[in-house]
Order: sequence, then structure tokens, then C-alpha cells
Amino acid sequence: MIKRSTYYCLLLLFIISSTHLIAQKKQKVRSSFSKISTKSYSRIGEVQGKLSEAKKLFNKNPEAALDLVHDAILIAIQESYPSQEAEAYQILGKFNFELNEYNLSYKNYKKAIVIYEQLKLVSTQNFNATNQLTNIYYPIGKSAELINDYDNSILYYNKYLKNLTTINAIVKTHIGLGDVYLKQGELKGAQINYNKALKFEKKRNDKKGIALLNLKLGELESSKNNSKGAIEYYRNSQSTANEINDDQLVNQAYSNISTIYEDENNIEQGIQINQEALNFNQARNNKFEESKNNIDLANFLIKQDKDQEAIQYLENSVQIADANGYIENKSKAFKVLSEVYDKTGQESKALKKYKEYLILEDSLYQLRKKQLATKNQKGAMLTNAQNKLSLLEKDKQLNENTIELLKQERIIQEENIARQQIITYALIFGILILIVTAFLVYRSNKAKNKANKLLVLKSLRAQMNPHFIFNALNSVNSFISKNDERAANRYLSDFSRLMRDVMENSQEDFISLTKEIDILSMYLKLENHRFKDKFDYSFDVDENINTEDVLIPPMLIQPYIENAVWHGLRYKKEKGFLKVNIQKSDNAIIVTVEDNGIGRKKSQEIKTDNQKILKSTGIKNIDSRLKIISDVYKTKLDVIIENVEPNGTKVTVKINSQ
Repeated sequence: MIKRSTYYCLLLLFIISSTHLIAQKKQKVRSSFSKISTKSYSRIGEVQGKLSEAKKLFNKNPEAALDLVHDAILIAIQESYPSQEAEAYQILGKFNFELNEYNLSYKNYKKAIVIYEQLKLVSTQNFNATNQLTNIYYPIGKSAELINDYDNSILYYNKYLKNLTTINAIVKTHIGLGDVYLKQGELKGAQINYNKALKFEKKRNDKKGIALLNLKLGELESSKNNSKGAIEYYRNSQSTANEINDDQLVNQAYSNISTIYEDENNIEQGIQINQEALNFNQARNNKFEESKNNIDLANFLIKQDKDQEAIQYLENSVQIADANGYIENKSKAFKVLSEVYDKTGQESKALKKYKEYLILEDSLYQLRKKQLATKNQKGAMLTNAQNKLSLLEKDKQLNENTIELLKQERIIQEENIARQQIITYALIFGILILIVTAFLVYRSNKAKNKANKLLVLKSLRAQMNPHFIFNALNSVNSFISKNDERAANRYLSDFSRLMRDVMENSQEDFISLTKEIDILSMYLKLENHRFKDKFDYSFDVDENINTEDVLIPPMLIQPYIENAVWHGLRYKKEKGFLKVNIQKSDNAIIVTVEDNGIGRKKSQEIKTDNQKILKSTGIKNIDSRLKIISDVYKTKLDVIIENVEPNGTKVTVKINSQ
């Protein structure tokens, strides 16, 4: 009786304490989740202030302006201000465009569009989002045009055109569409849009617009090989441009007409049009164009064997260029002078002019080198800025994932609490409830085991041999120390691309065979570059395989290739050969990695004691991954490693198609 009473007392205490603990857990879950879910709306003014300051500061200090925009994006992400976040991306796209970074401009405008479209879905009455979308369509269309993404350029230009009311916007959009169609060689589409724009410009009597569109229509006719029609448009452009004293458009028309005559070898007309251009620029005191016209005239005269006249025009060009600091025109004139002196048998003068040409070209080279350094400095600034932005976006993704995980955790915890209540009440109501509870626990454990395996699989996918990364960076350092910047940049670019692809694909359980082949090709290229005196290689893929449709685990083959290079071919005295072959057999993909290196036995003999203790991280990870994939996805993966006579190793991987 005493034992039974004690048992009942303990059971009662257990029930009471369990109920109390369950209540505490419920309160803790609700409290923690409510803290995360709480939003603050007190920092919108701070975001707007940073964006306004960035716009004022951009022309003087672009880097500081970019930092302000990034700060604004960070706050908008942290505080969940989607409208301000979209505006910040829109401003960032504008800054990128003005810095001639059109790829970045397109990407950031695209991010703004995605957010604004989401805001429109939330509320169809969101006029700000609608207006901002309209404002973005033209610049993103222009960015797409400048990176040769013509399909998207046409898409966004047309979206912009659908929402326009002002003539200025309509005209510039039709011109943009005409330019894209002309670049694509779709001459009919270009002509339709140019003529629509010209119609609007004539209607409002915009002389500059009329002159510009006549110039573009002339280029269009030239593309059709209609020289007569092209020259007529160019003359119309000149006539209109003269009315508003737009010398730039006039000279562009002269240059285009001259090019037509040069292409047709029409010397007389070429001389006539360039003489007309020279007279025009002398009257306008446009020294740069005057210097250029003298060179163009000389080139036509040389074709007529009027060498002395040509020399006089070239000397005039040199004199004008020298007086006004036009180094490039002076250099061109010296080059032509050298050629014409050589043609007329005046070797000493030809040599002298050629030397002067070389001196000027060296000056131009140094100037271009300086400009390139400035451009590279700007590029580095934009790269750093974009890296900061990438980190912000990753933080945003992590925050969203954290909130989602907390929601899931809350659900799981509440389910566990309910389950514990069932277990507690089961102690009172009997064995039947205990059986049900046991079944629920079993099912939960099974799900957790699967989740754990998937977590381990995700961890294994992200790993890559640190020795390869270390040695690859050493290779870059070696190139830099040898002042081989081109090789260093090329190697680092390939290495960065490989790392990016590996990181992106590590998030997936399966990737297309196309992506896996790209990674393997890049990895082989890098290893062959580092050990180019050690081995050559071939990479063959069966043409019957549709690599886009075949899915395989990422980074499955790379460790075997790595072993072949590092443990077979690297130690071979003569140059070895690595052969990678991918074939299709029934419903399976067969991958073979074969080398004629020193073989597994010899490789084992020359390893150090420490190397013998340590197993290949890549192969070990592959074995673990194969086991987990087989357990979770019920997919069979076979690996056969065999020796090849007289030396070498062959690895065969059989993958069932997904």
C-alpha cells in the first residue's frame, strides 16, 4: 500500500509539474516571437534623408553617395520599408548608369521593379508604385540596350510607351526603339519608330529633334546600301542643324557622307564634301574639325596621286592641331605624312615624321594608360560598393529565413507542447493514449532523422579542398610578383567564377549536368594552368546526352579528378594525361576519370606519415554524401576504382538519371 501511494503521489506531482512547464513554454514562445515580429516605423525620415543627401553629393563624391544609398538600403531592409528600399535601388541604378556601369544599373533597376510590382499586388491603388515603375522603364530599357540585351530593352521601352503622356517621353522612346531595332538589323522596325518620332518633332517644330532624326534615318538608309537616300537625309539634317547653329550635327552629317564616298571609292565627291566641310569649319572657327577635315582631304588627294597637295593639307592639320593641343589629330597627320613622303621617295622626311608620330603615340598611350587607371579605380570603387550591397541582400535573406524559422519553430514547439499534454493526460486515461503518443513520437523522430541527414548533406555539399583554394591564391600571388598582371587577372577571374558557381550550386541537392560540366571544365582549366608541365587532358561528353535534363548531385566528380591530379599525375616525371568521359548507358550516366599517373600503390608509398593518416577530404565527403543521398532519395550511385596497367587509375561513377 505504501509503495502504491508513493507511486500515485509521484504521478500527481509529475502531472502538476508538467502542466506548469507546458504553460511556461507557451508563454516563452509567444514572447520571443512577438519581439521578432514587431516592426518600427520611426526611421523612414532617416532613410529619405540619406537618399536626398546622396543625390546632392553624387557629382562631387560618387563613392560617398553610394555609401549613403547602401546605408539607406540597410535601414530599409532592417525595418521592412519596401517602398524606401525600392526607391534606394532606383537611385542606385541611376548612379550606376551615370558611371557607365550599365550591367549594375540594369540589375539595380530590376530589383526596384520587383519590389514596386509586389507593392502593386498588395494594393492596386498604390499610385506611387505605379508612377515609379513608369519612371524606371525607360532607364532600364536604355541600360539593357547598352549591354546588348535587346529583347529586354524592347520590352521595357514598350512598357514605358504604354504609360506616356508627354511628347518628349514619346519621342525619346521611339528613338530608343529605333536604335535597338537598327542594332539588331531589323530595319523595318527601326524605320517605323524613327518616322513616328520625326512626325512628333515636325508637329512641334523641334529643329534639333528633326535634324537628329534625319541623321538617324540617313544611317538607316546607309544600312540598306541606299547611298542616295542616305545622303539626302544627311543633307536635310545639315540644313536643319544650320538653322539652329548646331555644328556638331552638321559635322556628323559631313563625316557620314564622306564615309559613303570613301566606301564607294568616289574620290571626286569625297574631295568636294570634305572641302565643303573644311570651309564650313573655317567659317565657324571650329579648329578641331578643321584639323580633321585637312587630314580627310589629304587621304582623298593621295588616292588621286596628288601628293604635294595632300602634304600641304597635312601640314595645315599639324599646324592647327599643334596650336590647339589636338594630340590625336596631330599624330594621325604625322602618320599620313610619313606614308606620303615614303611614297614620293623622300625617305629622310618620312622617317622623321614617323618618329614624331611614334613620340605622339607614346604620349597618347600614356594618356590612355592614365585614363585606364582612373577607370580601374572607379571599377574597384563600384566593386566594393556592390560587394557591400550583396552583403546587405544576404543579410536580408538571412533575416527573412530567421523569421520563417521562428515561425516553424513556434509551430513545432506548440506541437510538442500539445504532444506533451497528450502524454500527460495519457498517464490518466490509459494505455490506448500511450500507444497513440508513442506512434507520434516515432513519426517525429523519423522526420528529425531525415532533417538531420539533409542538414549534413547540405554541409558536405559546400565543402571544397582548401589546399586547392590556397594553392590557387598562391598562383595569383606568383603572377603578381612577376608583374604578370594579365595572367593574374585571367587566373583570378576564372578562379572567382569557379568559386561562385560552387557556392551557388552548393545550395541545391541536385543540379543539371550542364552546370556540373561547367564547374569541372573550369576546375580542370585551373589545375592544368598550375601544372601545365605535368599533364594534358581531354573532356568528352556524349552528344546523345541532353545535359540540361540530367540532374546529378553537385561536386560529385571533382574530388576524383582532384585525386588524379594531386596523387597520380603531379608526381609523374614525364608529362601525363587525364581523360574525363561522360556517356549515357540506358537510364544511367557513366562518368569515367582515367589517368596514366604513378598509380595508387606508388602514390601511397611516397606519401608522408601524416598524409597516410589523413584521408582525402573530397573522397570522404563523397562517400558520406552517397550514403545520405541513397537513404533520403532512394537513388543508387555506384563508384568503382580500379588500377590501370602499367600505371594509372580509373574511376567509374554510375549515376541513375533523375
